[in-house]
Amino acid sequence: MKIMKKNVLFPVACFLMAAPLLTSCHDDVDSSTAENTTIHTYSLVADGANALQQEPATRVLSEDADHKIKSEWGRQDDILAYVVGDDDLHTDNYSYITNSNLGGKSNFDGEIASSAALTTNSEIAFLYPGKAAQGNNRTITPVVKSDDRSSLYHEASDKTQKLVELNLSKQDGTAKTIGERFDFQWTKQKPKKVEGKKVDISLGKLKRIVTIWGLRFTNESNQPLTNIDSIYISNVKSSDIFNLDAGTFVDNNFDDERTNLVIKPEQGQTLSSANGKYTYAAFIPGTYTDVVVMVFANNKVYQRTYSSITFNEGVVYRSDLLKMEEPKQKAFVEVQGVKWATGNFIHYGPVTGGYWGIAPAQWWISKRAMYIDSHRNETTSGGTLVSSQFANSPTQTTDDVDLFRFGDIENALNLNSNTYKSGYVEISQKFYVGDGPYKAETSDRTKAKFGDLVWYHTMNNHRKYRYPTEADILTLFDDANVQPAYCYTDKGTIVYGAYYTTNKGGASNRLKAFPTGVRAYDKYKNVTALVRANIGLFLPITGRRETLNDKMGLRDMTWGSGAYGEYITSQTKSLLNYIATKHFMFGPTKWDYESSAANKALACAIRPVLVSDDRQEDPIYAPFANIK
Repeated sequence: MKIMKKNVLFPVACFLMAAPLLTSCHDDVDSSTAENTTIHTYSLVADGANALQQEPATRVLSEDADHKIKSEWGRQDDILAYVVGDDDLHTDNYSYITNSNLGGKSNFDGEIASSAALTTNSEIAFLYPGKAAQGNNRTITPVVKSDDRSSLYHEASDKTQKLVELNLSKQDGTAKTIGERFDFQWTKQKPKKVEGKKVDISLGKLKRIVTIWGLRFTNESNQPLTNIDSIYISNVKSSDIFNLDAGTFVDNNFDDERTNLVIKPEQGQTLSSANGKYTYAAFIPGTYTDVVVMVFANNKVYQRTYSSITFNEGVVYRSDLLKMEEPKQKAFVEVQGVKWATGNFIHYGPVTGGYWGIAPAQWWISKRAMYIDSHRNETTSGGTLVSSQFANSPTQTTDDVDLFRFGDIENALNLNSNTYKSGYVEISQKFYVGDGPYKAETSDRTKAKFGDLVWYHTMNNHRKYRYPTEADILTLFDDANVQPAYCYTDKGTIVYGAYYTTNKGGASNRLKAFPTGVRAYDKYKNVTALVRANIGLFLPITGRRETLNDKMGLRDMTWGSGAYGEYITSQTKSLLNYIATKHFMFGPTKWDYESSAANKALACAIRPVLVSDDRQEDPIYAPFANIK
């Protein structure tokens, strides 16, 4: 059987006074086949009159004058029909019943294929909306279990399967579109009568297997938000694998699940909470922690976080998110007890008078936005706007540096140099007057030529940072949960990397989804809102600069087998191998600590660790003032 890989190269980018209310409201509800398989085709007539009696509603959704959701059968509604246990059918397309041919909206008919003769003891599963399984923008996709990896994972299939992926990750915020593409409902019934090739059946009551959340927002002045460009909801399940036979979701398939939802209106449109209007989102029910709702409106970003919240199957919820505030970059994010900086260490701007310190966002990499031509070479005009992760060997320049040689302070911006701190040393919060085993350590910053570059440039700030130690890095390598992830930058480009959170369940419950496999872009989770909300640690895939070279290598995500993040520690590898550092590597085919330790002359990424914070903010570097 031919399997279609789910590879996506460029995900397209580009929520009145008290705590928010969360109330449950039950709205008013007025061609080719597998080899050696015999196909039986039946004319199926289904009565859907009783299906509308289920109160949380079904079918075509719309808002009434009071902004309540109402529902009714729409003309030409389709419902997917599948014979339970028909695992060997594997036709090109599912069977569907529609209400376009019979007299009433609730009467459905169509042809259904089966590998066995149907009887009144047969079971037929129905999944609504059927149109969601058709066309290029389908949200229902047949899948099969993948056997090429140790963890449970499913891949798209070009044949019918009992397992389907339900994808709710991209919506437009309207009840109408939810009804057409995301209001998934299921039932399983036995025929009332089978006469020859004619089958009569009742749909009974379709069960809604998603939850719907209606949202309204006000700004810091408690005025309804208008001109909403997009909404991110993170840490709710927006994609999972559903079993048509059982009517349940597959368990323990974390690599299949998406936990973020993006709401963007149609091109040229905006969303609004004015005049009592709701923005609607549909997703898979559950109890979720650290749920972040982030709203982009009027050139500002607003945020609300729920530490824990529960959404039940089939229920429509409504919440007013009042007096939302703009999030600010914090001094650190804590993962496994380590206080990590909210960005890599960088230099930006002119050599003299430029910025040295923590990047303005966790997703920051040098050349976060650049134009490339058809050969993926950098160009100054036209071309495609991408991050440097999709360029062919981009050049690093002194005004935008995120890769540094081990312990080099004096010549850190000499990109073609090979200077570094030699010897068997641990350099965190240490300075040296020069290189070599006989060059003294010093506490006098003005005399420092080598040592902790991060400490050198931040020790006099309100927020002080240092190189990460081996112990710091090992908490990520050995203990933390880690998932492939990506963020949208302020320029609309995409930066891929790894997203770490604290593992509270021990080694047996650790979520570790690296290595990902080559060009497996579908395995990467959008964590833009979470990172913006200072939840979790995001380390971009940065590659490195080779010795005596200003080219950024091993950053290219289109060369999936070679791209990885390379983050150095403050520790020399060993007494015998004192020209190498202990370092951490991760990427499509990498999950490694130290085994091929980096030569100190290689320039790698540094994610600093917080030393102290006196609760005062350091001045914002002017070019970073409007970065969101």
